[in-house]
Amino acid sequence: MDRAHAERRALEILEALGMDGEKFTDPLEDMSRGMQQKVAITRALLVNPPLLLLDEPTTGLDPKSRRDVQTFLERLRSEQGTTILLTSHDMAETERLCSRIGFIAKGCLIAEGTAEELKRRSNAASLDDAFIALAGEKLEEGDGGAGRKSNEVALAEA
Repeated sequence: MDRAHAERRALEILEALGMDGEKFTDPLEDMSRGMQQKVAITRALLVNPPLLLLDEPTTGLDPKSRRDVQTFLERLRSEQGTTILLTSHDMAETERLCSRIGFIAKGCLIAEGTAEELKRRSNAASLDDAFIALAGEKLEEGDGGAGRKSNEVALAEA
């Protein structure tokens, strides 16, 4: 991809993510964490990948930026058919963005299905409750910290 095309595409994506195009030339280290995350997502999307891997894509973002990123990812999935594999501890975001969800506890896949299937299987009102019910005895105080093997993982399929 030539430089001019890459810059046009990057501006297009950044603006779709709610970032002011004038900030495009700011040094990365001068940007807020949210802006840095938007730049990272933009870099990943420059080549229109059929599969996009995202780790906690909205962590640390303000509410408007979080909504901008979520809306952009929904459009990307529906309009371009991109498959998005994301990890998240935010079950509301997971439910919004993902057509299929897998729960992982201590490094093992413990359940997989749609949000409704997982809630029904665990007789839970929320996805948070479903995760807790399905993880059962596998969860212990302190799980989920840095370097620990306890994560919720969500898979959004196009």
